[in-house]
Amino acid sequence: MRIKPKILFLFPKWPGNALWGHFKFKFPPLGLLTLAGLTPDEYDVEFTDENVSTIDFDTDATLVAISVMTPLAYRAYEIGDKFRALGKTVIMGGIHVSMLPDEAAPHADAVVAGEADDLWLQVLNDFSKGELKPRYNSSLIDMNRDFPTARRDLLKSGCYVTRSTIQLMRGCPYDCEFCSVTAFSGRKFRFRPLEQFVKEFKSLPDPFVFIVDDNLLSNRKVAFELFEKLRDAKKWWGSQVTIAIADNDELLKKMAACGCKMLFIGFESLNQDNLQQMGKKFVTASKNADRIKKIQDHGIGILGSFIVGCDHDTDSVFDEQYEFILGTRLETFLISVLTPFPGTHLARRMEQEGRILNYEWNKYDMSTVVYQPTNFKPEVLQERYDELNRSLYSLSSIAHRSFKLRKSSFMFIMQNMGFRSAWQKLLETRGAGSR
Repeated sequence: MRIKPKILFLFPKWPGNALWGHFKFKFPPLGLLTLAGLTPDEYDVEFTDENVSTIDFDTDATLVAISVMTPLAYRAYEIGDKFRALGKTVIMGGIHVSMLPDEAAPHADAVVAGEADDLWLQVLNDFSKGELKPRYNSSLIDMNRDFPTARRDLLKSGCYVTRSTIQLMRGCPYDCEFCSVTAFSGRKFRFRPLEQFVKEFKSLPDPFVFIVDDNLLSNRKVAFELFEKLRDAKKWWGSQVTIAIADNDELLKKMAACGCKMLFIGFESLNQDNLQQMGKKFVTASKNADRIKKIQDHGIGILGSFIVGCDHDTDSVFDEQYEFILGTRLETFLISVLTPFPGTHLARRMEQEGRILNYEWNKYDMSTVVYQPTNFKPEVLQERYDELNRSLYSLSSIAHRSFKLRKSSFMFIMQNMGFRSAWQKLLETRGAGSR
């Protein structure tokens, strides 16, 4: 019997200096699982997420496909070099490789820049014929087609907050200065066929589903239709939206009625000048508190995303951020340090201004200062940022923000405790202690 060639899909480990390296409740890398779902039956496939299991360098896989995010780049290159030394063929892709393909090239036999879906079968065909090219450049894929079912069966059980992540659309027209989504996925929204999406959604194995779209409400007509179709799915779900959802009562009611329990919302800053500079002109900071309450009143909790260290931030930003999160009783939150990721408008501007302090990618973790702020010394911003997170993830803060919800309270309490634990471990690695 002919032995099938095997492909190892691999997601590298977060560095120990990164918050996500210590966060217990992880989400699976959907992109790799989607490529695994595209892989023809003539290949065997296996999957390793180094954040939940160790890499078997003695694997009998002949091809290793590695997805690379910026803070994972050094580890990805190390893994690629080791597998190549063992005689394996290594392919690298993902957002960091797409932005810096020449940097990644010495560590792989081939690099894929851009969305790999449409190129994957070509890559495998070239590999099987011994004609693998060193560079593949993808154009934006047509989402209006049969979409592969991600190979969630490859995930190690009990290691993720949910195995059930799914995507309806790609792309974003807003092109925010700090964000690399537009550079990777384009400025137009591209949607999967809705019926196909709903069918897969209902078949997912977990009671909680996270829709990974950058803005689920990018097309209101599609959103209304989607929420009607999810009413009988009998699942809880969350996704990412803009705060503008609070201005549409009918849409909020439909979201809540079909099982929405959590929304990830990028507030980014409480300073309107910062929002203007970022390109988030559609957000009015002064309205945020009222909008948050409207969403919460529908039984939907919020994971709010904020950035500190922006050009118009002064020392008052830390107290303002603290008071805002406690005052609005945000269920949970992520506060990041402004980070000039490769390929973003922010990185290009800071390079021109001579403000980037280093290109040590393992420090580009959104919790480490790697640039010269406008109104702080870098070490002062780092210290105040760490202190803000430590204070907001105190037990009293968690209790104040969490014990007011309806059926979804347990989910947010667990998230908060997970972030608290991760911050304690991270601060210990920095020698900052914890409380």
